[in-house]
This record gives sequence, structure tokens and C-alpha cells, in this order.
Amino acid sequence: MGNHIFLTSQENFAKCMRFGIYGGIAHAHEPTNAEIIAGFSGIKAGDLAFFYVSNVGIYGLWRITTGAFYDETDLYGNPQQKYPYRVCIEPVIRQFSKPIRMSDILDLRDKGRIWTFDLDTIGKKSQHPLTTDEGKELIRLLLRNNPIFSPVTQIPEPYGGTGKSGLPFKLDTNRRGQITYEGNLNAWFMNMFRLGQLRDIIGDYKDFLNFVPTSFNTVMDVFLTHVTSVDSVDILHKYTCLELKTGVCTEANLNQILKYDNWLVRKLANGDSEMVQSVIVAFEFHEKVLEYVRRRKQIEEKTVRLLKYRVDHPKQDIVLDEL
Repeated sequence: MGNHIFLTSQENFAKCMRFGIYGGIAHAHEPTNAEIIAGFSGIKAGDLAFFYVSNVGIYGLWRITTGAFYDETDLYGNPQQKYPYRVCIEPVIRQFSKPIRMSDILDLRDKGRIWTFDLDTIGKKSQHPLTTDEGKELIRLLLRNNPIFSPVTQIPEPYGGTGKSGLPFKLDTNRRGQITYEGNLNAWFMNMFRLGQLRDIIGDYKDFLNFVPTSFNTVMDVFLTHVTSVDSVDILHKYTCLELKTGVCTEANLNQILKYDNWLVRKLANGDSEMVQSVIVAFEFHEKVLEYVRRRKQIEEKTVRLLKYRVDHPKQDIVLDEL
């Protein structure tokens, strides 16, 4: 079960509550639009949704009842922006009238208990995935702020949808076979994780997030947690960082993921370097990258995994080969 914060204005929030739907923006810049689609590609029915209402706070709690879909039906009264990337929602648990203040979120960030929701990125994208533990922190704050039970208010005009279709997912390539935009490669991975695939390559996983902010003012392309249940006790035992490149992976790309690896070891893994798995996916790898990975494995017995991708156009799919 995933967790997501949706960004919206006060006016649009009222529309979301009226129709039981959330719509994300479409962007005219194709690379940016590809990243927006990638963000929605990881959403599945059963995930939990919170709303960050601009200049107010974070409201909860809703369950997402559909996968993400594309629909231009006018629900928001804005012909210039129809918010076509959508999911349907329904309220769960109880009504939480009092939202979470952003000062509480800042406090949790200072304590390291909220780390994937970066306030500096608010407004740059409309959908923010969270880890399971972060979702629990938000639910705790909602319960703290609303101690008196109040039953949920049903959606007044549930949106049935007209002309619903899946997300406009593309795997277009250039003459060499390289995917056009990195967001499209990211969307493929998020869709596969949503479907529970790639466990034979990545291992069992629980949370899967994309475009995760870091302390370097950059974002990890994909971040996963690995949790195994033993006698009904969930044990978090590994993290995975994926760096995606549609073209050639260079030394600069390698240095980037090594920084992320070290950052995750310090921030989340309490210094346990074996708890972090780093993977680079690319069309090709520079020889210096291959040589570094070989030497590191010999010296440290730990390496960066390298996966080479190719697009299977007839199947509109991607094939991965580990080097």
C-alpha cells in the first residue's frame, strides 16, 4: 500500500471532495510531462491519499479506488488546464476536519521522520509519494489533531467517468534505440513496480517512490524499501536506489549514485553499507564506469549493479540485461 500527497488549491480541493477525484496538471514541455506521467504511474488502487491545500495544511484521509487514468472531462472549470491525470478517491477511517500544519511537517523533517516530502518542490509537481513510515506519521498527526470521532462524509457526486483510458505512456526511441525522455523510462519502472514485477532483479520490495529529494539539491530517480514479514513482524532490511539514464552512463552519473549510496547509508541505514543497493540503468556504459565497478567489487566486495536496457517495440516493453 502506497502513500501520496496531492497538491491542490482551496478551490480545486472543493471540487475533489465533490466528485471524489484528483487531477494532476498536464505540461506543455514534453520532458516535464513525461515526468508527471511517471509520478502517476506508481499509483494503484488501495493506496492512501493526503491533500496539501495551498496555504492551509495537509488534510486526510482517503483511499485511492482506481489506478491513474487520462481523462479530459471538464470538472474544474479551467479550459486552459483540465488536470487530466486522475485517480478516484473515497474517504476512510473517519473525518479529520483539522488539517496538519506545515510547522508540524517541518518539525518532523528536522527529526528525520519525514524526509521525502520536500517543501522546496511544492508547486513544481502535484503528486508526492511517501514511504509507509511517513504515511503513518501523518495519520498519527491527524488523529492527534482530531481526537473526537466523526464519521466520514460521503462523496456528494461520485465521478463515474466518461472516456477513461490509461496513462499516455510512450517508449519512443531515437535511431540508436535510446528512449527519448528519461521520464518515459522512469514511468516504465514505476508501472512495473506497481504491478509487482522485477522482483527477480531487484528483490522483494514494499515502498517504491520516484523523484525523491536529497540533500544535494537533486533527486533520486527511484527509491525502494525492502521489508520482509517474519511471524507477522515487518522487518526493514534493505534500501535500493535506482539511477536511470536513457543514453550512455558516464563517470559523472556513477559519482552521482555513489553520493546517494553514501547519503542513504548515513541517513537511513545507520552506517550499514550492505543495507543499500545501488543500481544504474542505461543504454550503454562508459568503459571507465565498467572498470570502476570491477575494481570496487574486488576491493570492497560491494559494487554498483549495472543494467543495460533495450526497447522491444513490438511488445512495447523493455528488456533488462545485467552486466
